[in-house]
Amino acid sequence: MWRIGRDLAYEVEINWSGLGLNGSYDAAFYKRSTANNRQIISFPTPKAAPQPWSMYSNQPFVNKIGSELIPQLRVFLQEKLPEYMVPSAFVLMETLPLTPNGKIDRRALPAPSSERPALDELFVAPRNEIEQKLANIWSQCLEIHSIGIYDNFFDLGGHSLFVAKMMTQVAETFEVVLPLSCLFKSPTIAGLAQSILSAQQSHLDSAQLDEPDILADTILSPSIFPENIGIDSPRERLGQRDSTPQNILLTGATGFLGAFLVDELLRSTQANIYCLVRGANLEVGREKLQRNLERYALHDVAQSDRVIPLLGDLAKPLFGLAELQFHKLASQIDLIYHNGAFVNLIYPYSALRDINVLGTQEVLRLASQVKIKPVHYISTLDVFQSDRHNKMDLLLEQDDFEGFTGPNDGYAQSKWVAEKLVMAARVRGIPTCIYRLGMIVGDSRTGVSKTEDLLCRFIKGSIQLENAPKLAVPMHLTPVDYVSKAMVYLSLQPSSWGQVFHLANPHPLSLEQLVEQIRSLGYPLQQIEYQQWQAMLLGSEMNSDNALSPLVPIFTDDPAEESNYLEVLNLTRVSCQNTIAGLAGTSISCPAMDTDLLNSYFAYFVNSGFIDRPEQPQFPSLDLLLKMPLPQSVEEKLLTK
Repeated sequence: MWRIGRDLAYEVEINWSGLGLNGSYDAAFYKRSTANNRQIISFPTPKAAPQPWSMYSNQPFVNKIGSELIPQLRVFLQEKLPEYMVPSAFVLMETLPLTPNGKIDRRALPAPSSERPALDELFVAPRNEIEQKLANIWSQCLEIHSIGIYDNFFDLGGHSLFVAKMMTQVAETFEVVLPLSCLFKSPTIAGLAQSILSAQQSHLDSAQLDEPDILADTILSPSIFPENIGIDSPRERLGQRDSTPQNILLTGATGFLGAFLVDELLRSTQANIYCLVRGANLEVGREKLQRNLERYALHDVAQSDRVIPLLGDLAKPLFGLAELQFHKLASQIDLIYHNGAFVNLIYPYSALRDINVLGTQEVLRLASQVKIKPVHYISTLDVFQSDRHNKMDLLLEQDDFEGFTGPNDGYAQSKWVAEKLVMAARVRGIPTCIYRLGMIVGDSRTGVSKTEDLLCRFIKGSIQLENAPKLAVPMHLTPVDYVSKAMVYLSLQPSSWGQVFHLANPHPLSLEQLVEQIRSLGYPLQQIEYQQWQAMLLGSEMNSDNALSPLVPIFTDDPAEESNYLEVLNLTRVSCQNTIAGLAGTSISCPAMDTDLLNSYFAYFVNSGFIDRPEQPQFPSLDLLLKMPLPQSVEEKLLTK
């Protein structure tokens, strides 16, 4: 306001609003004259283009908002959402456009700017041909102009889908296949250009360049050793005290399986469940846990005072706690379930190492201090993804991977290394169990599912393409409620210590049967050859709205490979003898994936808005759908339709 009065021929008087509204002012404009009397006149239209009112205010925040708020928003959302759901662009507006009905007018929203966002790094233009070509590729993928060579790819809005697209173009442009670890090691144009130059000069392929030393990571730190060992047998040591846990530590409680583990631990024990969670304060951590439990229809559990948030970060030494806090936690906890992990089937080992490997080492450190605490480690059957195991007749639970140098992809490598650390801890006297899980699906009682997982994305993406691959692949789809119930029961049996358990559905469902079930519900879906389906994923039919788009790289692998990703998931040869023996005499059994169970999952998909309702009448009646106990957010969504 003062600026208007200074720059134009007006005097400005400002006073509190006559309406009595907080934060509102009345402004009067008087034309300057030599006469004593002043006349209020209408404000003339200036010749120059009018500026937003914020340009005439003395609010320091306005000038900093672009450079400070957007990075903060990105970091905040990265902690709340899966990485592919974090917006790649942010648009700052003084007000949102509204329709005559007072709702947001989405059509009137401006398109995101293609200009370089506000970053901490100064802009440095490309210095050579390689950097210029990379800048062009990044600009095309991220739809941003003028990218500097020191700009961070992920700060610009890059995520797994953009990574795959960008690295494919890099390979085609420079005729060099780089491992994804090169990008994560130095996510800038300058860093990637150096990797390209090194590969061109040394003629190394992706298998040789920047290979992570995962074998070195399998060596457990010598500082992790149980204190006060006086008896040789872990079982005897546990028998010296009350085996009933009073305080349990659970990592990964804000995930899908984690929510059901919380539920089952509350039902099967009287212990307090301390859940490691990231958050600014305890209230934020508690809200994250409650939202996750409610999301999967575990409403009663969400309000339990036995579910206690513990602020910490698996990726940091001592979980990011002070040494005294960590020591106090070690004296308090009786039992540990390590379920937390960074699950990404595209990222390299180096990007997953901090959470999946070093985080496991910190869990084992906690287990070794003050008093011995048994550790139940949740792993994956992906650890068998290798040429060596593909040739085996049967994958046994007691396989100690002797002489094995690790799986092929980054996520499986990180879980395999973590398993080796857990096995080393067992040798040193820490009681451990390992649970290798197959493909987990929704709750068999309610149909509630994690719609961001591989299977759900495969189903929705194939429906969107109206095509699925023709493969003879049996899938052992294992309901999450069975997995959590079986795991908790086995973990509370003293005879389980030192064992490995495979949890997979003994009643396989073939991919062809799944496609037929989808088709019977009214969806136009046909099966085509895998190579044709791959071509569709890479063709014009594919766009970012397709549910499979973040996973394109794992399904469009090298045609020269002996088996594709779906065939690698073939679990027919997996033995579950330890699990079967451990559950003998109980009522815990894995339900068969029959028509009724599949229909309950599709009912949830439709009700939650994950997939559209088919037009054909074969779909189950709404009477069945509306009886299902859906999460609060889904119920509210249905009521507004």
